Amino acid sequence: MPDVYPPGMATAPQLPGPLHVAFVRGDDYSTLLDLSISIVGYTWSAEIYSLTNGQSLATPQITVVDAAAGKFNLSLTDAQAGELPPGTLGLRINWSAPGDAKRRAFEGVCEVMR
Repeated sequence: MPDVYPPGMATAPQLPGPLHVAFVRGDDYSTLLDLSISIVGYTWSAEIYSLTNGQSLATPQITVVDAAAGKFNLSLTDAQAGELPPGTLGLRINWSAPGDAKRRAFEGVCEVMR
């Protein structure tokens, strides 16, 4: 992060965490993510999209594994992965917390191999 604040000033960025995934086109994909905070009552959405035009290409499934511990699974079926074009795509995961607070939790790239 560039030094744009006066010395001694506290910073409090609220930026999405980086998340980069890679898989072979047509394979099932699944990964466990651990936030180490309670996500009880949160709702989630995920999207894989074109970096060229922003078009949504797939909606990965998010399954909460242990809400109190902040663990959830991000997955794609083989059919979903098979419909993605090979190359570098965008990936984002958003959450809505109880009380209607909304955040982009993760932003990154999705590498789809041939």
